[in-house]
Amino acid sequence: MDRSEREYLTRCKRLIEEKFHFGNGHGELRQRDFEYLADDIQERSGITLSLSTLKRLWKNDYDKLPHPSTLQALVSVLGYKDWQEFKLRNTNHPETPAFAQGQKPATRFNPWVLVPIVLVAAVIFWLIAFRSGPNHKKPVVKGPVTFTGNKTVSEGVPNTVIFNYDVSNVDADSFFFQQSWNPLEKDKIDRKDKVYTNIYYYPGFHRAKLIANDSIIKRFRVHITTDGWFPLTRYSRTDSHPVYIKQKDAAGDSVLHLGREELASSDVNLEKDFVICYYNVRSFDAHSDNFLLDTRIKVDNQKTLACAGFELTVITEEHIYFLRLMGKGCERDAAVKMGEEVHDGSNKDLSVFGRDLFQWQNLQIKVAGKQATIFLDDKPVYSLGYKNDFGKIVGLVYNFTGTGAIDYVRLSDAGGKLVYNDEFN
Repeated sequence: MDRSEREYLTRCKRLIEEKFHFGNGHGELRQRDFEYLADDIQERSGITLSLSTLKRLWKNDYDKLPHPSTLQALVSVLGYKDWQEFKLRNTNHPETPAFAQGQKPATRFNPWVLVPIVLVAAVIFWLIAFRSGPNHKKPVVKGPVTFTGNKTVSEGVPNTVIFNYDVSNVDADSFFFQQSWNPLEKDKIDRKDKVYTNIYYYPGFHRAKLIANDSIIKRFRVHITTDGWFPLTRYSRTDSHPVYIKQKDAAGDSVLHLGREELASSDVNLEKDFVICYYNVRSFDAHSDNFLLDTRIKVDNQKTLACAGFELTVITEEHIYFLRLMGKGCERDAAVKMGEEVHDGSNKDLSVFGRDLFQWQNLQIKVAGKQATIFLDDKPVYSLGYKNDFGKIVGLVYNFTGTGAIDYVRLSDAGGKLVYNDEFN
């Protein structure tokens, strides 16, 4: 690793230490510091870094630049999209914290380093919620912490969950409840109370968090299941209230499809850009280490749609896997995540995922021994491996820009046994 890259990495680590007040300014991180950092990285980027990896980085025990996904994970907690943006923002004044400290950059705005609106909103919220006031200090946990929940309905959405918590053994200035991955869905709670209720509007396998100051001290898994396929639409990824589609409107002739007329009857604003999502959330009898997902999809041709897109999400007990296909010419927005490995079209050649999505696409995701292979039209086009265990498959989500159709869904386990099959007949 050349000197300049090493200096950037040193800069990145120092900013992380300053942000979380690790190591008393001397870079001597404790075990709990590493655990908290690994946890925050996983929540923000979806990338899981082992404690041993983080410890090697802080001990400078490496000869070459760490893997790009590792660098992306590190800078995600500082509010940067990727390693390249971090270097661009820290080129002129490498010793002066800028964006990561919540200040405006000294350099002019660069149109080639646009930060997605969702990321900016999350970072601003993080800065307001955690960087101001007395929340910098680490909470002191003196005894057991209680955090449990019960759904008011066994299945479906909306679904109120009644959480019971006890933080009497925690010394901290403030406490928060966060519904799931989105930091915008976080509320302050009273340490003297014992009950907090929250409505879940999306199906899925959510990981509720109990937070003291800026540290996650407890989690609780909330599995909001569906009765078969449940369609909904949203206008942005951070929409807290989606538009539900009447179940009778989702019925098709040998395919699962909702047209613009059906969406209009459910009060979807067709003048706005929207994503239609089909959720099937349940406990599938297949493990994320070894499975075969076989499906066939297409996006409806719309003249106003600049970049057609489709994303298939596999929900697991620990996180999500996903594959994003894009229309020809829009390959930069393609992406794939299997396990902790995330490959993004902005810094990877994912041109194989540029497709004519207005035609039927035969798609397979085959995972064997944590080695994933993507097939398109029965041909292997991309492979990547991962290391961590993400548990069982607990949900499938099909996301279309605009409207689209699903011809069939077939899920097999490690032995090739078909554990789920829907031909939509």
